[in-house]
Amino acid sequence: MTELATMLNGLVIHRRQYRETSFIVDFFTKEQGRVSAVCRGVRGGKSAKANEKKSLLQPFQPLSLTFSGRHELKNLNQIEGNGRAFQLHGVTLFSAMYLNELLNRVLPKEVSYPEVFDLYLASLFRMANNENMEVVLREFEICLIQNIGYGIDWIVDCHSGERIQANSYYSFINDQGFQCLAAKEQTANCFLGADLIKIADYHWDKQSLTVAKRITRMAFKPILGDKPLKSRELFTKLERTE
Repeated sequence: MTELATMLNGLVIHRRQYRETSFIVDFFTKEQGRVSAVCRGVRGGKSAKANEKKSLLQPFQPLSLTFSGRHELKNLNQIEGNGRAFQLHGVTLFSAMYLNELLNRVLPKEVSYPEVFDLYLASLFRMANNENMEVVLREFEICLIQNIGYGIDWIVDCHSGERIQANSYYSFINDQGFQCLAAKEQTANCFLGADLIKIADYHWDKQSLTVAKRITRMAFKPILGDKPLKSRELFTKLERTE
């Protein structure tokens, strides 16, 4: 792919300094997925155009974009605002930063995930409107895992092929699913079938949200590796200060 001249819908998910006057920015676009691009002349510039461009290169601001280039690292050609930025503060801001970091860590470059993009926008909207943060995060994680090829079957035993039973206990096996246990085990990898069924139906309560969080962390572990998520560390520090 040499040119991405068509206007794309996207948002900034990561930005870092590059040389004296530029940024390298990772965008999440609906049409081309994650795109990395050099944005030149936006740092230290005094012109109104440079300042306007820099003001748009912020997370949670919907954008219209064009890129060019023959390699994985593109050049940003055009950038315009495409609606109002999402207003996020405190816990909602850190939660949205977590979504950005997760997308940047797990998505391959230039592979379109339109369903994930639409849910990402919907999740930012829900966060800005102070909906239940745990519900928003868990539903986003489950959708993301599904779309990148690590989908979890919450209702069928991966070993026997039988439906998950509410009163049985199951262990989670990455890349496979849930396998019935002969008896409840006192380990982190032991889940009641009733909770798995609730998660499959998006029937959320405190217990099903806690279980879903444990399982999605296990599912993302092989993809993320041992490098911790910075947003998760920042969120933990925020919780300690409140």
